[in-house]
Amino acid sequence: MGEIKPYVQIVLKRFWLIALLVLVTVGGIYAIESTRPPKYQATVRLQVLAVEPEDVALFTPLRYPNTAEQIKRTGIEFMDTLRNRDVAWETARQINEELGTNLTADDIIKAAWPGMGGEFIQVTYVNIESATLAKRMADVHIQKALEHYRRERTRTITEARIFIEKQVQEQAEELSKARDNLRKFLLKYNLTDIRREAVSLQDQIRALQLERDRTQIEIDRLSTRARVTREKAKALREEATRVRAQDPDRADYLTKQADALEDEALADEVTLASQRTALTSYEHLITQYKNRLAELIGLEGEYDALVNAVKKAEDHHAFLVDKLNEAKTKEAQALHNGYLRVVEPAREPVQPAPKRTSRLVLYGAALAAMLGIILSLVLEVMERLSVRVRPPTSSKQEAL
Repeated sequence: MGEIKPYVQIVLKRFWLIALLVLVTVGGIYAIESTRPPKYQATVRLQVLAVEPEDVALFTPLRYPNTAEQIKRTGIEFMDTLRNRDVAWETARQINEELGTNLTADDIIKAAWPGMGGEFIQVTYVNIESATLAKRMADVHIQKALEHYRRERTRTITEARIFIEKQVQEQAEELSKARDNLRKFLLKYNLTDIRREAVSLQDQIRALQLERDRTQIEIDRLSTRARVTREKAKALREEATRVRAQDPDRADYLTKQADALEDEALADEVTLASQRTALTSYEHLITQYKNRLAELIGLEGEYDALVNAVKKAEDHHAFLVDKLNEAKTKEAQALHNGYLRVVEPAREPVQPAPKRTSRLVLYGAALAAMLGIILSLVLEVMERLSVRVRPPTSSKQEAL
């Protein structure tokens, strides 16, 4: 207690100085605050969205951060975007054109005070000269920041989309070339489907072989019957010759029967000739179809290679088209309503922001009091030093 007492005495000795500094400071703050024009502020509240990753993986699945990490990353990046000078300049230019103001990028950046809590971002625009300007600044700046941020975040999607579009075009050319090669092959060998035609040829060969066998059986039957009939006719003629002298009527009867049998044999022989011609045709067709079947079997390797090339090109093209559609969908979604959304748009303030006169007075008085105490201590020290270094005076000087 004894150590503090000297300091208390020094403060009390120059209390007038401390009180004067406090009064001047408080009076100055009151004067400045009373003459300061009213200021307005507007607030926008946004929600960070947990969207799908913007990458379009072509072949290798990627690992992505969890939802909490995504939200935190998006919030930090968007708040950095609010401080981007290009975004601020775009905002200032648009507002200047609309309202005839003279804002700069620094004015926009200084006015915006963002803060993040959980998945929500609140941006407050303070110290704005008018209510209309406060709302417009909040609307335009948030809009420009969202557009810029979405554009930057979707840059990888856009690059992937452009790359995949080129791949789709190149693959379409490859597919067209593969189909053209297959078409030329089919036209060259007069084919539509080699396996279907091979099966059809096999069926035709079996049918022809069956008809050939039936024809051969009919030939054998007709040949045997014609031979037997002629033998019977020959036997009747021999018998008619033998009995003609004894029984002419019987000889005529036997001759007529022999003629009838020879007519039957002749008819069978005519039919037999046509059957043999048919048999030759069947054999020729079977040989022709077998040669064609052998040709098709020999072409199967080349045909399979061409068909597989077309199938592979079609699968690759379909895969790339799916990825292109995915990239287009993600790009459109991200550019229009991705990553963040405004949940509470700015409202035009109906009254100025409350002045902070009391708080400023409190802070100013405390600061002035501290400065007064320090100044009192400095003056006391200087006073004591000046007394110590003063030279002693003589008796004559004292008498004078």
